[in-house]
Amino acid sequence: MAQPLDSPGVGLDEKHDVDMVEKVDPDALPQDTIMMSPFEDMGIRKTWSVFRKCAAVCLFATVSAAADGYQIALTGSIIAFRGFVLQYGEGVNAAGDVILRADHIAAWGGIQSAGQGFAMLSQHFIADRYGRKASFYLLWCTLLIAVCLQSFGTNWKTWLVAKLFSGYGVGSVQFLTGMYIAELCPARIRGFLLIGYSFFYGLGQLCASIALKVASDRDPLNFKVPIYTEFAMIGIMAIVYAIIPESPYWCAARGKHEEGVKVIRFLNGGIEGYDVEYHYDIIKRSVEKETAYQKQMFGEGKGFLQELANVKEVLTGVNGFRTLIAFWPAFLQQLAGLAVLSSYSSYFAQIASFADPFLFSLLLALVALACTVIEASLIDIIGRRNLFLGGAIGCWTMCFVVGCMSLPVNRSSAINSLTLFFSLMWRIGSTLLGNLGWSYVAETGSSRLRAKTGGIAAAGGVCMGLIFNTTVPYMLNPIGANWGLKTAFFFSGISAPLVVASFFLIPDTSRRTPAELDEMFRKKVRPWRFRSYVTDAKKALEAEKARTGETEPARIQDSERS
Repeated sequence: MAQPLDSPGVGLDEKHDVDMVEKVDPDALPQDTIMMSPFEDMGIRKTWSVFRKCAAVCLFATVSAAADGYQIALTGSIIAFRGFVLQYGEGVNAAGDVILRADHIAAWGGIQSAGQGFAMLSQHFIADRYGRKASFYLLWCTLLIAVCLQSFGTNWKTWLVAKLFSGYGVGSVQFLTGMYIAELCPARIRGFLLIGYSFFYGLGQLCASIALKVASDRDPLNFKVPIYTEFAMIGIMAIVYAIIPESPYWCAARGKHEEGVKVIRFLNGGIEGYDVEYHYDIIKRSVEKETAYQKQMFGEGKGFLQELANVKEVLTGVNGFRTLIAFWPAFLQQLAGLAVLSSYSSYFAQIASFADPFLFSLLLALVALACTVIEASLIDIIGRRNLFLGGAIGCWTMCFVVGCMSLPVNRSSAINSLTLFFSLMWRIGSTLLGNLGWSYVAETGSSRLRAKTGGIAAAGGVCMGLIFNTTVPYMLNPIGANWGLKTAFFFSGISAPLVVASFFLIPDTSRRTPAELDEMFRKKVRPWRFRSYVTDAKKALEAEKARTGETEPARIQDSERS
């Protein structure tokens, strides 16, 4: 029967699950139902306590995101550094000062997005064939090459090549890290750990903004000093990738079952009452069930031809819908003006007449970091869908308001201050979309196709970034379209229908195991009903409790008594 509210396994944050099942007939359940781990029925606080080692490993993996954020923020904002402009500038303004050419800025942004897209379209092959760790090592090498080129380059073409390698490394770490975490951690705390990536990403951006601000104040001509600091971030990434284990889902998919059992034992083997073989079998059966489904739909396949067939599969049918959901948050974030507030934040500040563009970038980073901390504490309680819809509405509203700030012909200092405030509020909405976007990329793909779904969905978002990273400079630039703040009107207009569509497309994947998500997508459950839907795995767990007469599975009770 349903678990009562005062049961020791239920917290206040789990009330929405209480009335799910009154009575379950085990014989009525499908024979191939994949059992749900009894530990998934614990409350959030208890899950943190019991799975603290696994959580620590996942958090450690997210530290690599700091290098990602540092690389993006530093190379994006350094274009406002005076020494950088003198080194790479080949244009002249009306006053006769050296400036960066808009086509060069657009090319740098475009080539980085192209590198990100290429990584996302290629790295999933490596991650599926050779393992998640092999992909991490490859992306680390590309970032090292990028930093070397940035450190020793002397012309805009060298910086262009550096941005290509940087984009490949950044694009790889963005989708691989979330996917890796989703394959290791318990569903109850998965949201927090996935947002952990965004926290460290924001922390990296903040550090980059501080480094640029300090370096600019001390010596505005020596732009190489902040670039050299990137080597420290690269060193941290190397330590992380050397320590973290392989993904047990990859081990199950490649038939490396002994290695997979060792990974589960390393992560959770010390938990009292935790059956390592039983829990690895859940992973193994999830992958096998998805593989059988694939054979039923597409037939047998071998080698590289099978890899290509899998790519086709993630674009059609149920898996195509899952890919669309994984792609949607990044799509909406890009069309809501991400390039203005991220890639070209310091440039936007100059156009908007803010006195200190680096201070503006620093404020954006602080706001994003604070928003991420709050979001991480709420995501597993409120749910992905509610936060996403709130962020989408807020982002669109602030984008429109910032556009309205451009209407006065002669803007006073008070209007400029309001513009700054609304820009920061705009960043809050954009941060919510971006953070949740990586959660959906990591969670939405099937157990078997998670890497390909995540890579292709993320690449789709990058394609949109490629468009706007090459066009936004022309929108803002006085010798281009010269829209200035009116650029916000453009983004509010094209994002409005997507905000409405999100109500009918975005599901809540909170607290669902990979097997449960596979089941709900296969049964075509409506996105807005995901949070209350009762899966066969949940019914089976309730049936087991009813059979034994226990409010909690024996494994958890034994663990608690110890």
